[in-house]
Amino acid sequence: MSAEPNFVDVVALTRITPQTYVENFGSAINSSFFDASNILGTLRMKKLVDFETNFPGQNEIKITETGNKLLQDLSAKAESEFDHLDMEIIEQLSKGKRSLPDISGAINIAETDMAMHLYKLSKQGFATYEIRNGVIAISLTEKGFMRAKEGMPQKVQVQAAAPQTSANATAQAAPAQAVKPEPQQANQTVQQTSSQEAKPQMPGGVYDEKEVQELQKMAPGKSGTKKPAILILLAIIIIILVVLLIRSL
Repeated sequence: MSAEPNFVDVVALTRITPQTYVENFGSAINSSFFDASNILGTLRMKKLVDFETNFPGQNEIKITETGNKLLQDLSAKAESEFDHLDMEIIEQLSKGKRSLPDISGAINIAETDMAMHLYKLSKQGFATYEIRNGVIAISLTEKGFMRAKEGMPQKVQVQAAAPQTSANATAQAAPAQAVKPEPQQANQTVQQTSSQEAKPQMPGGVYDEKEVQELQKMAPGKSGTKKPAILILLAIIIIILVVLLIRSL
């Protein structure tokens, strides 16, 4: 037998009141005197309860310090938020698993943790249970059935995804910032490119405006050299005509 409290122990412990005695404990947990005695013996072995004998009166059941600490932990757990383990237990219940061994076999967690979450689900209205002759049957309520269909609350899903989303955003932003040029530098680059394309390209490199004008004056075939060439050609033609005229005489 495990030394950890399970859900049967938790249910039995929560049914003990100052008016509960060994002799009437069976009615408190809807079990026979024999089954109730076995459960009380288990609680005492796990140091959750102790007995006080009153002869010829009834034997009192006293919750120990360990038992009170477990009750405090159960009360705190019942007020905690719905989590993924609660969702997993609800899904197993929705598949038809009702007994504690079936649920524990499907979800491999410690018996005390399972007891804590089952107690929490019952207190928050997602599940209900019935104990009879030391055996517990667990069922979903309408609220639990609807939660099984809806899945995890949106708030829990967003909180779980938030760290991963922020990390991805940071990782994506870093390369973008590294590649993105400075606006002023980009404008300077565009202006330099435009000015280089605007300058006339001459053999040997790029010249300023004065050098281009001088080169245009020196280049053959330009407007500055056309007039002397025509005059020379006319002079040659006149000389040829004069020679031909003299010969004809």
